[in-house]
Amino acid sequence: MLVAEALAATANALVAALRGTKSAAAEPYAEDYGADPLQVLADDYLDGLAVTSLIDSQVAAVRVHLAAGYSGALEALGPPAASPQEHTAREMSLVAEVAGVLTVRESAAAGLLVEARALSTSLPLTLSALEAGSISWQHARIVVDEAGGAGAGGSGGVGGAFSGSGGFESGAGVSGG
Repeated sequence: MLVAEALAATANALVAALRGTKSAAAEPYAEDYGADPLQVLADDYLDGLAVTSLIDSQVAAVRVHLAAGYSGALEALGPPAASPQEHTAREMSLVAEVAGVLTVRESAAAGLLVEARALSTSLPLTLSALEAGSISWQHARIVVDEAGGAGAGGSGGVGGAFSGSGGFESGAGVSGG
């Protein structure tokens, strides 16, 4: 619950800051450097957009940790599935629960769970880059797709997937389902 409260407080603070009609940075620059206050305001908005891109990546990394953690916790809570049908039922329940909380389609929730599992187990450098905001969520998803397409031997046309953080990660062991 602490993570949820921290995220909500941060989002509320950002919204409150944006509701102001005057740029906090416009006055000092205008007085000290003779800058055009409207240009300073425009620059503030553009800088804010750049920061939101970083925040989007970091929130995606948080979502990955939460989805993988929830999946792992549910798996640890119960005994191993007695049959393939029971395993399928558990997976369907997990997907439905995640879809419900995120208010997305079940196919999107299933994709998130697969991607979260891959990033948290097989692609730690990519997850680190996402946490740092140096790659976007879309880039991380592409890395997961390419790593999954490489197959266990890495012979699917992709020898390694670039993580965006200066390293390569093998696609070996990434589960497609």
